Amino acid sequence: MLRVELELTWRVGGREPASFDGPLFALLEGIEASGSLRIAAGRAGMSYRHAWGLLTVWSVRIGRPLAALERGRGTHLTALGTDLLASRAEIEARLGPEMARAAAEVTARLAKPDVHAARRLNVHASHDLALLKVRERLAEFHGLEVDLQVQGSHDCLESLARRRCDLAGFHTPPDEPLDSVLRAIFPRGLLEPLRIYRLFDREQGLITRPNLTPSIRTLADVATSGARFINRQRGSGTRSLIDRLLRQAGVRAADICGYQDEEFTHLAVAATVAGGGADAGFAIRAAAEQFGLDFTPLATEAYFLACREARVREEEVQRLVSFLGGAELQAICAALPGYDARGAGESQRVGPLRAGRARRSGR
Repeated sequence: MLRVELELTWRVGGREPASFDGPLFALLEGIEASGSLRIAAGRAGMSYRHAWGLLTVWSVRIGRPLAALERGRGTHLTALGTDLLASRAEIEARLGPEMARAAAEVTARLAKPDVHAARRLNVHASHDLALLKVRERLAEFHGLEVDLQVQGSHDCLESLARRRCDLAGFHTPPDEPLDSVLRAIFPRGLLEPLRIYRLFDREQGLITRPNLTPSIRTLADVATSGARFINRQRGSGTRSLIDRLLRQAGVRAADICGYQDEEFTHLAVAATVAGGGADAGFAIRAAAEQFGLDFTPLATEAYFLACREARVREEEVQRLVSFLGGAELQAICAALPGYDARGAGESQRVGPLRAGRARRSGR
């Protein structure tokens, strides 16, 4: 199967920038992890002499050293070397979903029509790590391509109602009935019924760098400490959850330093905190652990996929529904911290919603 992958290329220098390539990043990561240039060189697949020469060349080009060798103490990254790794992680987290979407679009354009080609579903969904793994598994083993576009929960449901996508992935606040969530998004009603499939529950909470002083365990702590906060974008389900928790805690948005600063995914929030761009953020547990951050759970929310009831018997949707109720989704969620897939695949019919009246039935 034809596949297109897009990668970021770094070019660093003065009038004639040179490629700051992957082996150099691999070397810096190895030094950070091992404290030894010899071990880092081996992991990067290069000789000790080549590794030392590479560091020397780039230190001259940049004008500052990337790593320091101390007799008897091994090798460690300088502040510049550490900042470069943190910047790359932050940029990849921020641009990764968009690049993946662009790569999928290019792949679709290059692929020739084939009666044996995989089935395809167009899904608009709130950012989630388990859902990304579901997409990979479906394409590799089940012949089902998922063209995934990451948006806020509200935007995804609106896209589904306007028939701009086949399914919409969204999450709801704890103990919030689905009817209430949908009525808030569609105050004028919903003209056709939806079939809502449960995927999993996931933990959301505050993320901070380890050993942050003073410690932050609540949103009230963020306000009183003056810590720099990185928020999620308006229209996302996580932003709605943050605002709800602020109201419950009696904390004004104006009291949060950085409330207006936004990122578009959980990984981008975690990367910003890990890179020092903020002291605290709000994201799922799995994103915090991926970047080695402290996590304080504040809410467990449910994540769903919605489909128009008229389409649930189509082959592509049935393949997806079969996957959601199987062992593979359970294994994916078991491998991610903060996820619980009990009840995955269960569905209910919601709507049509009329202004001032709601109707729901399970099946």
